[in-house]
Amino acid sequence: MKPNLTFRNAYYVKLGRGGCWEEDSISKSLMRIGWPKQSIEEINAGSWIEIEKQLRIEHAGKPQVATTDFNRLRDITQSTPDDIWITFHGAKMWWGRLVAGGVEADQVSKYRHIQGKWSDKSLKGQLLVTAELPGKIAQLQGFRGTVCRVKEPELLRRVLAGDRSPLALEISTHRAHLAVAAKNAIEQLHWKDYETLVDMVFRDTGWIRVSILGQQVKGYDLELREPITQDKYLVQVKSRASLKDLIASVTQFFPDDAPSDYKKMFFCVHSPTKDLLDSTEIPDCVDLIPPQQLADLVIEAGLSRWLEEKVA
Repeated sequence: MKPNLTFRNAYYVKLGRGGCWEEDSISKSLMRIGWPKQSIEEINAGSWIEIEKQLRIEHAGKPQVATTDFNRLRDITQSTPDDIWITFHGAKMWWGRLVAGGVEADQVSKYRHIQGKWSDKSLKGQLLVTAELPGKIAQLQGFRGTVCRVKEPELLRRVLAGDRSPLALEISTHRAHLAVAAKNAIEQLHWKDYETLVDMVFRDTGWIRVSILGQQVKGYDLELREPITQDKYLVQVKSRASLKDLIASVTQFFPDDAPSDYKKMFFCVHSPTKDLLDSTEIPDCVDLIPPQQLADLVIEAGLSRWLEEKVA
């Protein structure tokens, strides 16, 4: 049966000042809250007139703060399993529903129980990484109060369901069509243009070109350096190549009886043979880059206009 993702209200809660209760709350399936001067008995009895008086005294001279504190405590107390609650911890968003019942307390704080446990995944199993969430949801972690209502409930519903927006699906479809067109264009390139394209792809995706290696191997070879680790990589660019050609390059640059100067080799082939494309024996030290994969890299590097002009 498909999990239920209907909800009446959606709220964000900050679990303690500075997030001090986040880990404990999530590990114990609790939603810890403050309001230390208000008694459990009055909260669960719904003695809101008395509680409001207490908060106005507590926040003397700050009537807006007192009103906000009062309303948010009532939101927490009156929330039912029909509501969704979200919070942030460990660079992820977590969500859950409260168990029906009153507020409880222990030596740490007041709290309510979460049904089952807090979840950091969508219904489709995707981790809810904060950096990958829509900005209108992720920005809630910067809210300075304890509780606020989620103003984009339908957006949150889609995130929790793991569904992509119609606009994202449209962009993905167009990118897929562009990748097919880019692959077809790459296959029509003159050999020298293909060499140039490979060079541009690696340069524009952040690699540092150290040198052109010369004429050691038939083809156009590049030596690259990874800017963070300073590891060296080799790029072999081939007009045509089979599995036998790939193994020959591996033997030359990654000899069995001696350490290699290179971390890995990128084997870029304009027209690969079927045995190369279908092979399951490509060594771990090699990344094969046929036209389809190069087309994806061209799009990532923003070189589709260059490619368009070359086949115009």
